[in-house]
This record gives sequence, structure tokens and C-alpha cells, in this order.
Amino acid sequence: MKLVVFSDIHGNLPALDAFLEKIETLSYDALVFCGDIFGYYYHQKEIIERLSRLDGLIWLKGNHDEYFLRLYHGMSDEKQYIQKYGHSYANVRKRFHEEEARLIDRHKPEHQMECNGCRIGIFHGTPENSLEGRLYPDRFVSNPDDYRNYDLVILGHTHCRMLRKEQNTLIVNSGSLGQPRDGNGFGYAVVDTESLQAEFGEVTIDRKRLYREIDRYDPDLTKLKEVLERRKA
Repeated sequence: MKLVVFSDIHGNLPALDAFLEKIETLSYDALVFCGDIFGYYYHQKEIIERLSRLDGLIWLKGNHDEYFLRLYHGMSDEKQYIQKYGHSYANVRKRFHEEEARLIDRHKPEHQMECNGCRIGIFHGTPENSLEGRLYPDRFVSNPDDYRNYDLVILGHTHCRMLRKEQNTLIVNSGSLGQPRDGNGFGYAVVDTESLQAEFGEVTIDRKRLYREIDRYDPDLTKLKEVLERRKA
């Protein structure tokens, strides 16, 4: 079984559209989205619409999607999110409808499945903290027993590509489609559950549209541009 994995879109519609065009040329059995529609950039409504049209999508909820729900239901202060992440969080309760909030809330930050004997765990974070856990490529696995239950573990959240083994478990992170932080580009992964191998791919976008929107909504939040220009040392 071939899985096309993508994660952490964060409102970057040009990246998602380029990805959806790219996968028309790929052969695969299922799409896996590891979460985070919300945060940073500005086209969450359109992204929800596009994801909703994808047949058989395995769709996880990310930590920023949970932040959206808290804001939508009046459980958090909008100002703190705008200050930290930008105006993608402005007027959440005005811009979104109840059915969109219910759709996001219906998804969970983890998913388990088995395919031809391959035990697969998919998490926005990590097996020990499915919503907000982080495993970076250069960090040791603090709870190896949580990974031994699977032959394949797929993670998101860190925005960093990763392909590594923890004993007999293959661990894959596709990086971020919307806001890569490791210099590897707007990325995704193709994972073969039979051979337990993975390959990374990336899409090219015109950043100018995104930069114009940043200049319009968040001109003082310099990290919104800086992270998109990040390159490997």
C-alpha cells in the first residue's frame, strides 16, 4: 500500500494547490493529512473546502486546529494568538460557521490502522502525546515502548522531514507542506507500507502572493517570511 503523507499546511493555500496538482501524477492508495490547517497564513476556509473533497482522506487534527476550536467556542483569548501567530486567527468566530467547527472537531490527533500485517500509527505529535508531542530528527526517542507497537509510525508537527528507525519501527515525518522549517522545501512523503520505505517530494510555489498577504495583515511579524526562506546550513 502506498500512502501520500502531508502535514502542517497552516493556511498556505498556494502550497496545497500545488500539492493537489502534483499528486494527480502519482500512483498511491491513500492520502494521509497529519493535521494543522490553522495558524500563520490566511486561507483556512478554502483549505477545509479542498480537503473535504478528497475521497478517503485520513485526516488528523493538529494542535493549531485545536487552538481554532478553543477560540471559536470562546475558551481562549484571541489577542494572544494574533500576537504570536498572526492575523490568521483574527475574528475566528465571525469568519467560520458551526459546521466547519464540527468538521474540525470530528477529527482526532491520532489514527491506527493495519494493512497486510503492517501495524501503522499516525500522529500529529507523537505516540506519547498525539496532539503536541515533538520528535526531531536529532533527538532520541524518550519512550521507545510506545513505538514498538507499530511497524510504521507517521508523525507531523515539527515541520522537519525525518526518516529513521527505532529498533524495528520505521518513523517518518513528511515535513511541512505549508511552512517548512528545515530548509527542505514545501514537502510531502510517499510511504510504501509493504517495503517500509519512504521517499520525500516537494512542490514549488510563487511566494510573492503569500508575501503580499503578510505585508497586508502582519507586516511586523517578520518570522512569517523568514521561515519560508530558511535553508539548510
